[in-house]
Amino acid sequence: MVEILIRNIQTANLFFSSLALTILVIGTITEKWIELKLEAEKLTINHSPWMLCCITIWPEDDLEVVRIMMILTISFSFLLNLALGMEFTYLIPHTKYIHIFTAFFSFLTGILLLSALVLYHNKLRQGQSVYYSSYEITWVAYTAYVNVTFIVICGILSILNYLQFVKRFTLLNIIRKSVKESNEVPQSRDSIQVISTVDPTTMPRSIVRLPSMSGKEDVLRKSPRVQARRVTWAL
Repeated sequence: MVEILIRNIQTANLFFSSLALTILVIGTITEKWIELKLEAEKLTINHSPWMLCCITIWPEDDLEVVRIMMILTISFSFLLNLALGMEFTYLIPHTKYIHIFTAFFSFLTGILLLSALVLYHNKLRQGQSVYYSSYEITWVAYTAYVNVTFIVICGILSILNYLQFVKRFTLLNIIRKSVKESNEVPQSRDSIQVISTVDPTTMPRSIVRLPSMSGKEDVLRKSPRVQARRVTWAL
């Protein structure tokens, strides 16, 4: 029962990790995260934190930190998905350190992604009155926030997997201990020996009787009487 529960947790963890990585990859391809509106020219410009070179009205140095954090996020997400996949296919041993590693990387990736998104929106608000009149958030940015939830769920599932692993290890130790104790009990019983304090040579010989010898003596005593009776009748 515990093994089935652990397997289900691993399946769910791998699913959410793959989903989060897929959303991050889609975010790198899609450039329409934010729509920047220019009031003077009445134009709309698409923008995303993955852009290698920003537009001329927005300096590139303002988003360099955000871009580095997003690159680290997708790198950690790839490593997390790889570790969970190798764990699911038994390419790496199931130890408690693997569960701690996946849980740590999940929370680290989620915190890093959330920090990058918050910093990106903070930069948008700061540049609103300087470089553009207003901006509009698209569905890609909202999906990135949902992606933070998926990554945090992976960390929670890794912790649950760690607790189930510890529980299974404890149960196996209890079973092994009980089996070991049950095997030691018959051996202790067989080792018990009854030691007699009476010397067999001191036992009285009169107690020992041979039934065969006593039977022969009775036959010999009875046989002369029978012969005597036969002789008397003959006379």
